[in-house]
Amino acid sequence: MEKQAIKTRGTLQKTPWQRFARLQPTAVQLVRGHGQPKGAFKFASHEACTAWTENLNRNGN
Repeated sequence: MEKQAIKTRGTLQKTPWQRFARLQPTAVQLVRGHGQPKGAFKFASHEACTAWTENLNRNGN
């Protein structure tokens, strides 16, 4: 039997400081209040909520 090669995508940043530096912009946005919008939101279904949340994350708001 021949073993299949393992496929990888991207590289893992190896040191804790590199991971810290990568997360800093996200942390700054959350501190400034740029995350989920405030308020209560009602959705007709779980799928509608998921689509709304994915669109929000994609737009970077």
